[in-house]
Amino acid sequence: MTAARLGPPAGEVHVWAVREPGPGSEKALWRCLELLSPDELRRWRHMVPSQRALYASAHAALRAVTAAYADLMTSQVTFSVGKLGKPYVCGDPGLRVSLAHTEGMSLVAVSRDGPTGVDVERIRPLRDPAGLRRQVLSDIEAEHWPADREGPLNSGLFTHWACKEAVLKALGSGLAGDLTAVRVSPGARRSGPVRVQSAPGSATRVWNLHLIDVGPEFRAAVAVAGGGDVVRVLALDPGERPEPSSSHTPWSSSPTKEIPPCSG
Repeated sequence: MTAARLGPPAGEVHVWAVREPGPGSEKALWRCLELLSPDELRRWRHMVPSQRALYASAHAALRAVTAAYADLMTSQVTFSVGKLGKPYVCGDPGLRVSLAHTEGMSLVAVSRDGPTGVDVERIRPLRDPAGLRRQVLSDIEAEHWPADREGPLNSGLFTHWACKEAVLKALGSGLAGDLTAVRVSPGARRSGPVRVQSAPGSATRVWNLHLIDVGPEFRAAVAVAGGGDVVRVLALDPGERPEPSSSHTPWSSSPTKEIPPCSG
């Protein structure tokens, strides 16, 4: 069987946002579990209970979104994994996918342009903000780090973290990469394009990096090398599968809905 090549169209990256099922959402959790592979179910069973809902909803979303764009049954979706954990869609190498999750939220980015990476960080109090700055900021960024980015929750630091992690995940290095090797200029916004000033191999890549607004308690970004000029952010209920329209774009509004952009 040859899978149909559905959207996103050239120049677009779609980011699907899935909330973690909370207490009392047993039906949603079971829908997620029904979409997982046997290996994923084994991992889920060995997790501490507090991590299970997020893992199930994140990996169910990755499989469901990939299946919809590859025109496959969810059970037919298989991934090969790079040595640093980046997933690649078997049988559809042109479909670029990336998964990110943090407490309360998962994101799945999909593109048919260049390598794609997405990241989301939940803003939270930090015991050692200076230590995290050393891990995240380059020497130049640290030298010019403005005092107004040092609020009680250090939201500017989480913004930089999400932007850099998205770039590294597009490159395939992810958490194993050096955040300080990437320089970005997101400012104080929650949405909109961000300049990539430097990144490993950037001389041979044209980056599109965007902050995406998925709620004030998060900072999120998506990066595409060689495409992704337009970003569409959509919501997906846990355990559901997005359904393309008869023309494959735009996507139907049920069970998905487009998240309206917010000012940064």
